[in-house]
Amino acid sequence: MAIITISRQNGSLGDELANYLKEKIGCEIISRSYAMENFFKDQSEETLDRLNESAKFFLDKIPGTDITFKDKLTASLIDKADNTENLIILGLGGCVILRGRPDTINIRVCASERTREDRISRRYNIGSDEAASSLSIGDRKHKRFVSILFETDLASPDLYDLTLNTDNLSVEECADAILALINKHDTRLRISRETEDNDSIDHQTETPVFKNPTEEEFARILDMYNIEWMYEPKTFPIEWDAEGNIKMAFSPDFYLPKFNIYLELTTMEQKYVTKKNKKARMVMELYPGTNVRIVYKKDFLALVERLRQFGG
Repeated sequence: MAIITISRQNGSLGDELANYLKEKIGCEIISRSYAMENFFKDQSEETLDRLNESAKFFLDKIPGTDITFKDKLTASLIDKADNTENLIILGLGGCVILRGRPDTINIRVCASERTREDRISRRYNIGSDEAASSLSIGDRKHKRFVSILFETDLASPDLYDLTLNTDNLSVEECADAILALINKHDTRLRISRETEDNDSIDHQTETPVFKNPTEEEFARILDMYNIEWMYEPKTFPIEWDAEGNIKMAFSPDFYLPKFNIYLELTTMEQKYVTKKNKKARMVMELYPGTNVRIVYKKDFLALVERLRQFGG
């Protein structure tokens, strides 16, 4: 899975989403209360009150040390991310602190003012004016915290991998979108790491460009059966010259993450695909644990139907 940071507007269902994901994934949520109780547990009640009161106090040095409360928060979140497989960080500038980490997905949860005012009004049984005032104060404090500690605009879109507007989306729908993103991202990361480990070549692209109509047709068939696929994500060197230069490589057409299998399509008659079969065998010999299969066009539907029966 991944490290998930959630930045949210008050009344946007960000907290509810974090709790839903926690139950779905089975992981910890690092919230402000968690940080106060665990990262700063040795501090006095007065100090904790000051940290909860204003962001500027995080810039003060921890009594008896040369580091600030901000430094402690940053180091603690990084340590937690480094040593935890699945983790949700709610607020705290997590999207800034862990920005750029390949194992981290940064989420922004927002909603229109009218929607948020209505939710706050119903939740606390207050009028619309009081709800609007509450939102204004909360939003201002959220933005000030990140601005003061990290000199960053919390609303900047380049901080986030995914922004969810909950005006018309439920918590469950948002969670499904995040989990689907994480699943896809995990697959891409795994392939990238495998290429580093076994010297194959990462060919993952942003948008697949099929070389021929047969590949496009097969992709449509996979989509029809809801089978996840990736197009030519890796190239496997299989032959080198005396100096170690690559002479021959093989890039199977499709990879099916759920089944951990690479598929090479062919429209040629079986007796003419000796070279492809040889390449597939060489890949499996040189890269243990890699499964490659040659698929003939006449077998497309039969193969996909078998995969579907096994949980595709």
